[in-house]
Amino acid sequence: MPLHLGPLGALHTMRSPRVDIPIEYPRQGGVHTALSGATTVDYLGARGKFEFKWAHLPEADAEYLLALRDRHVRGPLRFVLDGWRRNRLGRSAASLGYGGRDLDGVAVTSGMLGPARQWPLQAPPAGLGLQWSGYTAGSVLRLDRGRPAPMLPGETLTCSVWVWGSHTETVRLDADHYGASGYTSTTTGPALALVAGQWQRLTLTVPAAAAVWAVSPSVTAVDRASADSTIVLAAAQVEPGSSASAWSLGGGAPAVAVDEVPLAIPRAGYLDPELHLMEV
Repeated sequence: MPLHLGPLGALHTMRSPRVDIPIEYPRQGGVHTALSGATTVDYLGARGKFEFKWAHLPEADAEYLLALRDRHVRGPLRFVLDGWRRNRLGRSAASLGYGGRDLDGVAVTSGMLGPARQWPLQAPPAGLGLQWSGYTAGSVLRLDRGRPAPMLPGETLTCSVWVWGSHTETVRLDADHYGASGYTSTTTGPALALVAGQWQRLTLTVPAAAAVWAVSPSVTAVDRASADSTIVLAAAQVEPGSSASAWSLGGGAPAVAVDEVPLAIPRAGYLDPELHLMEV
């Protein structure tokens, strides 16, 4: 399970860390007890904490960790751990805003967003979909525009999302490309005519390109059939490979900051370092 860590476009591939990697998502919020004894748990969000360890890492390889510790490598940092969380969208974007309760990774050019009870049976576990209403023809719903999913060198990525329409109208899945100068271009997917009342999956493959460091998917409402038309979206994904696989929860490429880098020197020329990261 190699670890790829660094800023977009310069993710450094490190030797696989030791197994049994501690990963925590401590809850932010209070716990309140009523006079009746009933307990209320406030959930204000959660951010990940990650700890990686290496044994007998050559000093030359450990230099990168020290460069991160000393802020020699500029952030924001992202990491991808092979074999862990295939979906590189953020947790909010992948679940389409946790059913409308956390829209941190979702933005629209027009219209209103809210929770919907629909969810595709083809993408377990079931949650709440995201209802999009009041949009105009040509409106766009963007996912993780501020934190696009990293693309490793030579890698192909596939974007996908499940869509349900109340009426027969046309939608399209696109992928914005980001490189050294920010947004550079877009891969445009084919238009799909929705079948009213049925879930359909949009997919789009972005081929490897040296100038593409990251991608951000978006759904365009090409037209609008009726003034009361609504679209429900669920189970979005950006994953490595040339085809869409079963949906999984997001969080596979978090933005992180270095907390600390403890290390020991087992013998000359080698280090036993740790790397403590915090999701930002």
